[in-house]
Amino acid sequence: MRILHITDVHCGLEPLHRVLSSESFDIVVVSGDLECVEAAEELEPFKDRAAAVTGNVDDISVRRYLQSLGVLIDGRVRELGGLRLGGVGGIDHAGDVMALRSDLSKAGRLDVLVTHHPPKGVLDRTFMGVRVGLKSIRELSLMVKPRVHLFGHVHESPGHQAYEGMVAVNPGPLRDGRYALIELTETDVKVSLRSLV
Repeated sequence: MRILHITDVHCGLEPLHRVLSSESFDIVVVSGDLECVEAAEELEPFKDRAAAVTGNVDDISVRRYLQSLGVLIDGRVRELGGLRLGGVGGIDHAGDVMALRSDLSKAGRLDVLVTHHPPKGVLDRTFMGVRVGLKSIRELSLMVKPRVHLFGHVHESPGHQAYEGMVAVNPGPLRDGRYALIELTETDVKVSLRSLV
């Protein structure tokens, strides 16, 4: 399974269009901050193989549009291509964490956790050196134990790393041309950080 992971688009329509039209992928995952409905509209042709969470700068119009496409996974689980993806958005992350925990107590484990904010202590360092990841996201990821945890929000900390038996990925902002391709096989996770520039 080949996942295209993008985040922090911030209305960057040109890089969004370029990456969606030039890369080969099975599913596309957006970790929030599309910021405008026009960016969300770019997902329409991929709605049957897309999942997205809101970011902290996404307003209600972006949320509603993603909901109307059927791709919004804030506080819920969606299955795509045999993978179970669960999401926590950046608008109401506390409520989404509670909803997802409740859903997972009935539905079992996730393959991919998608959040806007990073977990505390993982790819969450700002340019000032301050760690801004959320404790609640870290606790959820440790409870859920997905194979892959995809997020964004902290533009200054792109990368990927193994932690607690999972692989964390923050590709950096697509607005700046950054994105990731993740290859998931039965036994392996391979991450390739990419740039349009």
